[in-house]
Amino acid sequence: MNTLFVGKKCFKLNEISSTNDWLLTRISKQKFHEGTVVFASVQTNGKGQRGSKWFSQPHKSLTFSVLFKPSFLSPIHAFDLSICVALALSDSLNKLRSGFKIKWPNDIYFEDKKIAGILIENQMSRFKYQNAVVGIGLNVNQLHFDDLSNAISLKQIIGIEFPLVKVMEHICESLEARYLMLRSGYFKVLKKAYMSNLYGLNQLQYFMVHNKKWNGKIINVLRNGLLQIELEDGEIRDYDIKEIKFLNKIN
Repeated sequence: MNTLFVGKKCFKLNEISSTNDWLLTRISKQKFHEGTVVFASVQTNGKGQRGSKWFSQPHKSLTFSVLFKPSFLSPIHAFDLSICVALALSDSLNKLRSGFKIKWPNDIYFEDKKIAGILIENQMSRFKYQNAVVGIGLNVNQLHFDDLSNAISLKQIIGIEFPLVKVMEHICESLEARYLMLRSGYFKVLKKAYMSNLYGLNQLQYFMVHNKKWNGKIINVLRNGLLQIELEDGEIRDYDIKEIKFLNKIN
């Protein structure tokens, strides 16, 4: 792995419930270096955004977590870490084939199907970041997804099977590159790259807000991570992830 610190220490485990939980439990009891990676061949209880579950197929999906220590980040830049990680994952995938987009806040889509999810869990002390555990789930070699009709894998897109560890190593290299940009304060550069790769930007689509269906278009993501949408009547509203659900695009 061609990195300075990400992945230099890597725990490769056969089966655990959650790579994020494994790291979070242990960093409170012992010291781990920044960039420590935990990889699981089988993850039985993966977590997603908003308390959802991440379903992975044993030995077909890539599930791993990385420990960062972003003590340099102030709370007003909290969402910039999410931008950094989402960009790194899309960077890595777009090197294999173009067309991968970031769906706000940090899922990765190919066309209108989800290929990857990210969950960042932070530990703070006195309003400063101590640890950030970044969990990544990527559909790599699956061909069947049961009831998940909007899921897709690398193998389905590109047509070949990928070695999971090699894919993880390439993602780690991209993660380190983007994280070093974050640490150097390139917030505007990262935000610009994020917006240019944002799924559905300026495209008319349906949203569900408080059990009501609206149509509008994404026009921005604010500094605090809120999604800014221009509704069909021209009104501009800001939404948190818990307030809004994406529906179908309007053709």
